[in-house]
Amino acid sequence: MGRVWKDFRVNDGTNGQDWVAPGQVTEPALPDAAPAGAQTPAPASAQYAAPAQPQVVAASAAPQAAPTYRSWQPGIIPLRPVSFGEFLGVPFKAMRFNRGVVIGGPLLVVGASMLLLAAALWLAFTDPSLAITAPTASTTGVQASTIIVGIAALIALLLAEAIASSLVALGLARAILGERISVAEAFKALGPRLGGVLLVWLITTLASLLLVAPGFVLIIAGIAEDSAVMAGFGWLALFGLGLLSFPVYMMGAIARVVVVLERKGAIASIKRSIQVTRGRFWWSILIVLVTALIIGITMQVLQYMFTIVGFVFLGLGISGEWVYTMVFVIIMVVGAVITYVFTYAYMGTVYALIYTDARIRHEGFDLDLARAAEARRG
Repeated sequence: MGRVWKDFRVNDGTNGQDWVAPGQVTEPALPDAAPAGAQTPAPASAQYAAPAQPQVVAASAAPQAAPTYRSWQPGIIPLRPVSFGEFLGVPFKAMRFNRGVVIGGPLLVVGASMLLLAAALWLAFTDPSLAITAPTASTTGVQASTIIVGIAALIALLLAEAIASSLVALGLARAILGERISVAEAFKALGPRLGGVLLVWLITTLASLLLVAPGFVLIIAGIAEDSAVMAGFGWLALFGLGLLSFPVYMMGAIARVVVVLERKGAIASIKRSIQVTRGRFWWSILIVLVTALIIGITMQVLQYMFTIVGFVFLGLGISGEWVYTMVFVIIMVVGAVITYVFTYAYMGTVYALIYTDARIRHEGFDLDLARAAEARRG
């Protein structure tokens, strides 16, 4: 902010110029002094004449659409580097200010995936080969419809996070400028960039799986050879490599923000995410870890409450009352929807804030946002 206001000053009003850049107003010109030793007397009428008016050069005009005081917080956050506490609280502000996109967007995406999950659960409970609600299993194999719908539900759940967080980034970008955006507008803006978002998700997911693959190999080999030592090393390797895959996942999430806000391709967005977080990489990891831990614990407690209630109805349904089984499926789906929606909305806002904060610190992005807010207000 100082880089803008340090070039301006407020005059005291004596020369009628306000918000004038220093060096643009020249001092009044003084009359030429008489040569030394000159004895030319001034006429009597000239002794009482008014002094000559000083020549003042007019100041140049101030820059157009200069940010004003109100421009520095046109929306939900002040246009300055984001503090740690704001990373924790701003997501809730975004949910209240632009709830149509920040909440509604993930709700639509998660709702569609949950419909597939509900269908998969229903098929699983009614499949006689799984014997979930029947005392004995059938000799036939698992039905093909159960497998197909289950795989489709899993893919939809995995892609829901990438699509939902991208919609949230669009909502936060408008909320920073004090504007709201509808869900239809957000989906329309995301449409041309959806391929890039999914490609970034695919690249980062494969990279994360490749990192943890050696751990899985050691675990499987230890189980196959009945070697507890090898399996133990496999679990240790899986844990350590999983920690290494976390930064990959985080950079992928920030890269998706770049895709939708800067309209870059997948590879260019990944490179751009590395560029903007340079010098703030470990700080960004800390922010994501803390925020994910807070929202994760909160949502898990809520999910456990739904699970307990659901299993109560499931226990009643074992006796043959299918209505209780249906209630169990509904309770589990509703609990999962609430958990995923708030998690995606919260963490999507955090990723977009990390991107915005990094640009403010490295590129003076707050000046661009302030000028944009001033131009929109004008």
